[in-house]
Amino acid sequence: MSWVRIAVASKDGSAIDQSLQEASFFSVYDVDPEGPRFVEQRNAGGVSAGGDPGAAATELTVDELLDLISDCSILIVRSLGIETGGKMRIGWVTVYEADMQVEKALKKLSRSPLFRKALGDETTQPERTGSSDQ
Repeated sequence: MSWVRIAVASKDGSAIDQSLQEASFFSVYDVDPEGPRFVEQRNAGGVSAGGDPGAAATELTVDELLDLISDCSILIVRSLGIETGGKMRIGWVTVYEADMQVEKALKKLSRSPLFRKALGDETTQPERTGSSDQ
């Protein structure tokens, strides 16, 4: 695979504006080393406990969240809500914290050595030799 599918907790697709606990809108992107390509906007379809669509939606369960982004391997949220060093795993999804614009976060991620390694691009790895210079 030459791309990674990423969900971003964003109501409008421009800012990462939802924490893990309140996430109900997801902008989905396919990201490769060249950058992101928008796929679709997903809505958890949450309605408040009182049935008022204008009120805050109830939180998604972990299973509901995973069902909604089942084809994604990364989720980016504004805040995890707990101290984890900015990263955690939920099922098969790696969740990252980022408080910035969506485009900036995705471009930054697409240029990172860890992202390229996940794609199997060994050219970003420093060459290692059998000798040690100590």
